[in-house]
Amino acid sequence: MDMPNDIVEAIFLRLSVFDIARARAVCKFWNRVLCNREFLVRHGESNNDDSVALFSHNLTARKKNISLYSDASSSWRPVSLDFVPSEFTDMIAADGGLLCIGGHFHGDYIVCVCNPVSKTYKILPRIDSIPYFPSAAMVTKKHKIDGECSYKIAILLLDAVAVISSSSSTWVKFKSVRPSFRKSPVMCNGVLYSLHHIRSPWRSNWRLVYTKLDNPFCREAWCELNHRNGGGIIDILHQPCLLESRGCLLLVGGLRHLRTTDLRVALIILKLDLTTLEWCEAARMPDELYRQFDSKEDFSICSHNGNVYFLNKSSSALVVCKFLNVEDGGVWQWIEDCPLRSSSNIPFLSKAFALKLSHGWIS
Repeated sequence: MDMPNDIVEAIFLRLSVFDIARARAVCKFWNRVLCNREFLVRHGESNNDDSVALFSHNLTARKKNISLYSDASSSWRPVSLDFVPSEFTDMIAADGGLLCIGGHFHGDYIVCVCNPVSKTYKILPRIDSIPYFPSAAMVTKKHKIDGECSYKIAILLLDAVAVISSSSSTWVKFKSVRPSFRKSPVMCNGVLYSLHHIRSPWRSNWRLVYTKLDNPFCREAWCELNHRNGGGIIDILHQPCLLESRGCLLLVGGLRHLRTTDLRVALIILKLDLTTLEWCEAARMPDELYRQFDSKEDFSICSHNGNVYFLNKSSSALVVCKFLNVEDGGVWQWIEDCPLRSSSNIPFLSKAFALKLSHGWIS
């Protein structure tokens, strides 16, 4: 005897998104129930399965994977991305259950958006210009009425910002008259922020810039965010990285010490008050943790649910700074059993990630 739909839905709401995705292929009845819009809305409201995704690409074996870490259960889950065409090799952004992966194809740089849960993907139109260093920001928005989601992607080019959304079929370019290297793009409250490199014969200088992406015909897309002592603060950090965290901007980098030969003696997290445009120190990595990181190697850094994650690319060490409240200065913890292992031909990157069942504009 067939069970009523509401009982079937109640049972599946207790399962993981991966179990639900597999159950869709069991029979037509389950597929109809689990693809029903009302079920997807209910699942989206009750789903708290947020993770941090570590992306790895084995150049020799031509394998792409993500390893998902759930802070709630302190567990890891490997997920294959081999359903995505082999040309896509760079994970450049992630948000709302989607991954944005780029790659080179017949001389063009192309991007696809994929959902690793439903194993669906959509190839976006080609970009006329090839990014100097693939870097992008992505934001998704869930509509309250029908539960569907929309996305917007912004990719940094040497002389422009290329933007596309789920409702458009072409990239829109916001030109810049000052070609320059920019990195760490983040979207915060509808504004795109990035770090702009200022050429100097003596040292590497960075400035915080922004664009509202509302006028593609303006002469200069980027504007410098003028804030008190902002340039000086960024300049004293080694390899600064910009993050978005719950509607705020965070700046992470190695704190330089002019009296020592070691340019990086601590990893520091700064927070920008977007109202007063003033920086304050949010947290600093304890010495006992920092000493176990290889100071000669780069870090992959991401933020998720108000926490900041640090991944050492040489030792696969993963550390999280949790901001439990405003005044605690951050609680630092090791994350055990990181499945990625250091290898010269397996680059990996960390991104925040929330597991989602389906998006109508992909599947």
